[in-house]
Amino acid sequence: MASEGTASEFRSLFNEFSWIWGGTVALFIVSAFVAPGVVKMAAISSMLPFAAILAIAAVGMTIVIQQRGLDMSLPGIMTITGLLFAKIGFLSGSTLLAVPLTLLIAIGIGTVNGLLVARVNITPIVATLATNAILLGAVRTVSGGSYLTAPEGLAAFSHSSLFGIPMTVVLALLFIIVISVVTKRTIAGRRFVAVGANPAAAAAAGIPTLRYQVATYAVAAICYAVAGMLFTGFIGTASHIAGNDYLLPAIAAVVVGGTPFSGGRGSVIASGMAALFMAQLGQMVLALGADTSVQLLVQALAIVVAVTIRHIPTVLRIFHS
Repeated sequence: MASEGTASEFRSLFNEFSWIWGGTVALFIVSAFVAPGVVKMAAISSMLPFAAILAIAAVGMTIVIQQRGLDMSLPGIMTITGLLFAKIGFLSGSTLLAVPLTLLIAIGIGTVNGLLVARVNITPIVATLATNAILLGAVRTVSGGSYLTAPEGLAAFSHSSLFGIPMTVVLALLFIIVISVVTKRTIAGRRFVAVGANPAAAAAAGIPTLRYQVATYAVAAICYAVAGMLFTGFIGTASHIAGNDYLLPAIAAVVVGGTPFSGGRGSVIASGMAALFMAQLGQMVLALGADTSVQLLVQALAIVVAVTIRHIPTVLRIFHS
């Protein structure tokens, strides 16, 4: 009996969403030995804003994957919203006006994605890839293939802090907390989970599945847009390739965080922690002298390892049954 209780407690602690916490701590410990420079306060301070931006993008990807989808339009949305924000900000002379207008555009893009997937029944990867291709064409039109300077207000906000915490981190925590509370503590959130777990059963229960599926892509687009605007402000320019380096890391963060592609289950909190894990892993790899191609290989291996680790609790249950 005692051994069964111990095994049960171990399985409850070591589940698909909790292992990332120990993994992140272990990564920082390993970094301290193999690349001590990346665990210094200055290095961590410079890494955190990018980890926070990745976390916001990963939150959007998490809710899409919870609906059995995969949003390949993340690069296009991040890039076009960064450019449009800079363009609207300079034309209107108002950062406060540029924010809601850019978010409205993002919501429109996400709604189109959702309708293509839920109403037209196009496979999510195909639908969002098509949208991304259109957006990248729009990026070339808006930017002319060159960089745009970020509005001073956005740059100042992206580099500001609240009680010593970078504003990018504050926003990432806000997104994680709000989405987590909504999905786990509200009726709408429980219906969202039900639609992701089994759309047919949810529809039979009277849940308007179309509304939730479309809203999922719209909310995800808001996450990508905020990430794109913050990235633009932080680096000081609106790049025509800004979002290209965030697609694989965002998917990796979701998978490493434990959210399965089967839908229904998921944790934006774990995805946020996994974003920190991926950012620190990238810093360590670069500090060891590896180039970008090796970093991409490490991200891909992280996905494979995470998927493998996810099955350990199942193996433990079989072993102790």
